[in-house]
Amino acid sequence: MTRNQINDRIEAYATAVRERNGEAVSQLFVPQIDHIVHGLGTDPDNPWNSKRETDRDGIKKIYDTFFAQAEEMAVQYTDRIIDVENNSAALIVRLKTASATMQNALHIKWNDAGKIIFFYNWYGAAPV
Repeated sequence: MTRNQINDRIEAYATAVRERNGEAVSQLFVPQIDHIVHGLGTDPDNPWNSKRETDRDGIKKIYDTFFAQAEEMAVQYTDRIIDVENNSAALIVRLKTASATMQNALHIKWNDAGKIIFFYNWYGAAPV
């Protein structure tokens, strides 16, 4: 993929998240996937919790749950480091809700067809 294609795929993910659409998010992934979020603990009622899924149905479920638990948010996908040779990117995600300000380190890799084949996300509270 080219740098522009990778940026387009990041934007497709960003759009699905901003629209709070778990189905659209899940369709960006291959059917079987290693999707890991290193979050803030394991409390299932905390939208910023750790979670892991291995297929599209599970990904849809965790995003639908996240969107139901998390307030409306402003989200930016910044500080992008793009590896064209390996169809991957690392970036910082900045989230702000009425009650939380978070920063995430996100690493995504796509196959040649443009579907996400791995997805690792580390949540953290943004520095004050």
